[in-house]
Amino acid sequence: MTEEVSWNPLDPGFVADPYPHYGKLRDDDPVHRTLIGALLVTRYDDVHDVLRNPNTSVRREHHDDVPEHMKPLTERYEERTPSILGLDPPDHTRLRKLVQRTFTPRAIGRMRDQTTSIVDGLLDDLADRSEIDLIADYAFVVPFAVIHSMLGLPDADMVRVRTWSQALVQTLEPFMTPEQVDEALEGGTRMDEYLREALAWKRSEPGDDLFTELIAVEEEGDSMSEPELLSMVSLLFVAGHETTVNLIGNGTCALLAHPDELARVRDDPSVDETLADELLRYDSPVQNSGRRLLEPMVLSGVEVPAGEMVMTALGAANRDPRFWGDTADKLDVTRPDAARHVSFGSGVHHCL
Repeated sequence: MTEEVSWNPLDPGFVADPYPHYGKLRDDDPVHRTLIGALLVTRYDDVHDVLRNPNTSVRREHHDDVPEHMKPLTERYEERTPSILGLDPPDHTRLRKLVQRTFTPRAIGRMRDQTTSIVDGLLDDLADRSEIDLIADYAFVVPFAVIHSMLGLPDADMVRVRTWSQALVQTLEPFMTPEQVDEALEGGTRMDEYLREALAWKRSEPGDDLFTELIAVEEEGDSMSEPELLSMVSLLFVAGHETTVNLIGNGTCALLAHPDELARVRDDPSVDETLADELLRYDSPVQNSGRRLLEPMVLSGVEVPAGEMVMTALGAANRDPRFWGDTADKLDVTRPDAARHVSFGSGVHHCL
């Protein structure tokens, strides 16, 4: 008797190690009908093709299968200007072009210096401790401090802004409890109020920071509106923080579980060129990304009609031996093609 292949992201076994489950899906049911009705694709070529297909949508109005208790979040979303994550071209193209103009070589150099200073300072503070909680004491602290500093916001505001941001991070999950919905609604309200005040301050007192540059950026006479600015800055806090925390945690676990690879990192500085991409490939901080098909597609020989919601399993694609070969499940910090991972997505929504 053949064992039925299923996907339950809440199953403790899947949460602990999703990759054996992904392997079964890739082999036996690569276009899997999930219990929530969406299709889940797990092979690299399918994931890549869906993400790069211009005839798909990320807009919320094309994602109408929302549980009743989450509808207040949907209503709040509809009242606000959508973030760039929820826009399709040409709206997405326009906004992304503006944001990209702020990532100049000078700005990137400034961000690198800020990051180095924050990391060095935190490591100095932790140096005398006999043990630390990697997530709470380091991974959770660093990315938020970096984003806060990049935006030129007061250090005194960091704790409360981080609290609101953590409440909003929960909206990135496919499933939320009623309590999480309430926390996200409250956090979103407080964050909006704070950022409006910060925006007014930055307009009256511009600084050498990303917030000021986002306000000033212009492309052929076009610039971001106030709602678009607030949405963009809020997204930086929410998406930029959570993914980096997960990368630091997942990457550290991967290296500790592979002492030979950890030794290569310590002994060979050239590994830095491929290390981050391989850690992103091996255990992606983001596991899924959804698209609504606007036209039919053929995925692993299956004809999928327009209108279907397709979830792309990024973590599964990153371990697909059909693309990565026999070493797909192995950590190799010198993997030459590690940068072809899909942890940052692909196509127009590839992460900045």
